Amino acid sequence: MQQTTLITGVSSGIGLTTAKYLLQRGYTVYGSLRGGNAGADQLAKYPTFTPLTFDVTDRPAIHAAVQQIRETGHQLTGVVNNAGVAISGPVETLSEAQYRKQFDVNVFGLLAVCQETLPLLHAAQEAGLSPRIVNVGSVSGYLTSPFTTLYSASKFAVEALTDGMRRELLPFGIDVISIAPGPVKTPIWAKGREQTAAYRGTRYEKVLEKLGPYTEAAEADGVEPEVVAEAIYKALTDEKPNPNVLVMKRGWLVKLLRLTPKRFQDRFFLKRLAENRRY
Repeated sequence: MQQTTLITGVSSGIGLTTAKYLLQRGYTVYGSLRGGNAGADQLAKYPTFTPLTFDVTDRPAIHAAVQQIRETGHQLTGVVNNAGVAISGPVETLSEAQYRKQFDVNVFGLLAVCQETLPLLHAAQEAGLSPRIVNVGSVSGYLTSPFTTLYSASKFAVEALTDGMRRELLPFGIDVISIAPGPVKTPIWAKGREQTAAYRGTRYEKVLEKLGPYTEAAEADGVEPEVVAEAIYKALTDEKPNPNVLVMKRGWLVKLLRLTPKRFQDRFFLKRLAENRRY
């Protein structure tokens, strides 16, 4: 049977690359877009791609999109929760609207998509298939860097949701997996360099001198989005996938750093920031 997967956030970056990767391997892919033709133009040439227009913060729109999948008769076997935003800046100066948006998209939006699609995944399991949910996390869900604190908090929440849902759903034959990329060469870095309002006119303004070089160095050292797409594909297809996969160069350093005392981690991140380096 042809595999059918829903991917959120296919306009660009990891979502767009993953959609192409799966389509080229015979998948039927439904991809969410918030509007416009970005991403959809590149995917339109694939006959097994269907665009769905919804924002993950719009629950009625998610429900309508899932109903559209249901009405096609396709057996949904995979959900890739990729849609996300990265809002940077000092915790002290970020607006309430910004930090609420960070969680509305990365956490509550992911949860809404899972709740709406789970009835279809249960139906697939009852039909003898092996449905999967793949949550795109981040290395920021493993360690917290300064000035990406709220983003990190949202991605730590994604890791907790992934583990909790997996333990709830495994008795029903549905696996839930986290793919956590480190720096990836996507447009998210350019967006991060434009987020300067929280620094300007505050005690943190001097950080702006480092922000551009820091993000540029991280992006240059990042992996290609195809590497993340391959990891997502394996999470959907391997017989016994690793439940949490860190996808980055020097991932061993992150795993080691997590075991060190917090004060050591404090010094490590401040030193890296001064050197315009991430890891």
